[in-house]
Amino acid sequence: MLIIALPHSAQANTGYAHVHSDGHSVLRSATGAAATLSAHAGEVVAVVPHSRLAWLRVQLPPASHGPRLQSVLHGLLEDRLLDDPQQLHIVLAPDAEHIARLGGETLVAVCDKQWLRDALAPLQAAGLTVQRIVPELSPSAKPVLQVMGEPDHSQSLLCHAHGVTLLPPNTAQWRAFAELSQDDLQIQSEPAMVARVQSTLQRQPMLQSAAQRWVKSSQSAWDLAQGEWAQGRAQRVQRHLLAAWQTLLHAPAWKPMRWGVLSLVALQVLGINALAWQERSTLNAQQASLQNILKTTFPSVTLVIDAPLQMQREVDALQQKLGSTSSTDLEPLLAALAGVLPAGQTPQQIHFANHALRVQGVTLDNNAASVARLKAQGLSLRQDGNDTWVLQAEGAK
Repeated sequence: MLIIALPHSAQANTGYAHVHSDGHSVLRSATGAAATLSAHAGEVVAVVPHSRLAWLRVQLPPASHGPRLQSVLHGLLEDRLLDDPQQLHIVLAPDAEHIARLGGETLVAVCDKQWLRDALAPLQAAGLTVQRIVPELSPSAKPVLQVMGEPDHSQSLLCHAHGVTLLPPNTAQWRAFAELSQDDLQIQSEPAMVARVQSTLQRQPMLQSAAQRWVKSSQSAWDLAQGEWAQGRAQRVQRHLLAAWQTLLHAPAWKPMRWGVLSLVALQVLGINALAWQERSTLNAQQASLQNILKTTFPSVTLVIDAPLQMQREVDALQQKLGSTSSTDLEPLLAALAGVLPAGQTPQQIHFANHALRVQGVTLDNNAASVARLKAQGLSLRQDGNDTWVLQAEGAK
């Protein structure tokens, strides 16, 4: 994921501060021109600075959803905005669709359209497609005090359920904000402001750099990529799938499940290897047993390559010495051939040599049944020419 912090001024020449992230932590951060940013860094998220966003609450009438929603918003905000609503990018809260149907109060985020166009134009010119546009700071059900900058130039912002409020520089005036005295207040501070926050509020803040704040912003439910910046349905589905995958891979809440899956895969691999080792041991034992039987029965055999074939050859040779027929002599081969020879066919030529029977002038049906019958007798049948067939011991050449 590539997270790009948009500058307050679109004409800034300092480049874009950006963060490469897995969606939950900072991998590396830098500042550079749009042309130096990678177009293959995964999902591209643009962060709108807090100074460029205004947060307003509106009371939506019932049945204001659908195509007329923007017109309703413009009518509700016209007297509360300094600029023409047509020149502003107005985005409703993520859950506003349900509220617009039934009517009720909700939040809207407002920023200048032309500024957003100018800020994104160099990125688009560099070939970067921004999939999401998120606010740097957004409203929060639990109050969050965000202190950023350096002692000489700092800003303190309070995120609460009604929006984001820039606090006055004079901390004595902070007593007017009831959220700052709540027990569940979270304080997040950039490194340079930690000591001042401790001395002012007498509370320990959570250290958070600007890059970490932008990564946190990328997880926001608010998506300002609407209207002329909206992505198609396929891009939205792809974005949601990618976000779910990143969450599954890196989110701390999913860490136990990741360990569980890794353990299960490891057990499966070990089990498969153990089963393969057992099968290999059984096969080796069977092969060793066959070799031992061959060497014990026929001591003249010193080198064992194919124990069953060598044993058959030795048995055939022994039968020949004793004057009895073997399975590869002429008579057994003729009998086996007769079992698969179609009725009414008579071979024109029969040739027997080296325990192989060659017949010519017949048409055999080399089907599975015939092959299986011959194989059960340890024989193989193959065609050698149009009407010539060779029958011999299986494995012989």
